[in-house]
Amino acid sequence: MPRRLTAADMPSGLTVRIDRVRRDGAWLRTWTMWIAETDDVPPQHRHDVVLVHGLGVSSAYFQRLAVELARFGTVHLVELPGFAGVPHPDRRMTTQEMGRLVASWVREQGLTGVLLLGHSMGAQVVTEVALRDPDLVGHVALVGPPVNLEERSVPKQVARLLQAAVFEPPAVRRMSIEGYLRCGWRWIAHTLPSMMRYPIEDRITGVDVPVLVLRGAHDAVAPEGWCRMLADRARKGTFAQVPGAHSVVFDHAREVADHLAGLVTR
Repeated sequence: MPRRLTAADMPSGLTVRIDRVRRDGAWLRTWTMWIAETDDVPPQHRHDVVLVHGLGVSSAYFQRLAVELARFGTVHLVELPGFAGVPHPDRRMTTQEMGRLVASWVREQGLTGVLLLGHSMGAQVVTEVALRDPDLVGHVALVGPPVNLEERSVPKQVARLLQAAVFEPPAVRRMSIEGYLRCGWRWIAHTLPSMMRYPIEDRITGVDVPVLVLRGAHDAVAPEGWCRMLADRARKGTFAQVPGAHSVVFDHAREVADHLAGLVTR
C-alpha cells in the first residue's frame, strides 16, 4: 500500500532546499532536490525537472516521484499561490497568470531545457509555461489533464473525481482532504472557474516540444479518449497509461518515472 516517505526511504546524499519567492504580488514556494550521485552523470544525460501540483493540493503527493526523478537530475517542486500554506494573493489568479509566474521563476533560476510535469490543474499551468517561454522547455508531461471538453461543469467534475477516488489509496485521500482544508474552499472557488474554462485542447497545439499525455487506467477525471485527443493535437505528442486512478504521481511513481525517462531520451 503506498504511503508517505520516511527518512529511511530517502537515497543517500539527498539535499533539499526550500525557497519562497514573491513576484507580482503573489508567492511561490519551491522545494529543490538533488542527490550527490548525479554529479557524476554527464551533462547531456541530466535533466532539470519542474513539478506543478493540481487544484487544492500540495507537492506532498510528488514526494515519491521526486525521489525517483532525482536520480537523473535536479527536481523542483513548485507550490502555487494560495495552496499548501503559501499566502493567498490579494486577487484571483487565472491559469495564464499562474503560468507566467512559474515561467518567470524558471527563467530567474537560469534553467533551460527543463522537463515540465503538471498534474491535473498543473497540466494547464505547465502548458502555459511552454507556450510563454518555449526556450526554457525541453519536454512537457501532462498527467491526468483536465477538463474533459464534453464535461465542463463543476457537478460533472466533482462526480468524476469521486468516481476516481474509489480507486485511490487512503493516503491520497487524506492528503487531498488536508490540502483542501489548508488552502480553504474560498480560494478553490476563486481558482476553479479559470481551470474549468481553460482550453487546453487548443493551447497544446502551440507547444513545439515533445509532449507526453499520461493517465491512470481508472482516472474518470481524464478519460482515455480525452487524453488521446490531447496527445494527437500536440505537435509531438504521445499517449501513455499506467495502473491507478487520478493520483498516479503518488501511488505509481515508479511507472510514471519510467515513462518520463523514456520521454527525455527519445
